[in-house]
Amino acid sequence: MVKYLSNKKTVELDLVEEYFYLGEKRYRFRVKGTNIIVNVRADSVDEGIEKAIEVLKKIGYFSN
Repeated sequence: MVKYLSNKKTVELDLVEEYFYLGEKRYRFRVKGTNIIVNVRADSVDEGIEKAIEVLKKIGYFSN
């Protein structure tokens, strides 16, 4: 579980799955307390977390 704080909003990400697809390492995270799932390609869990947060920003889940 990872907590991310942005403008008074805390987001908790749970790592649901780590897997390989077409030779690439992928991570699936769930936003705790929701049904929101974010899939990202990354070389490490930390990079996956950063990418998942960027996806959530892009979809407007929270502001920068």
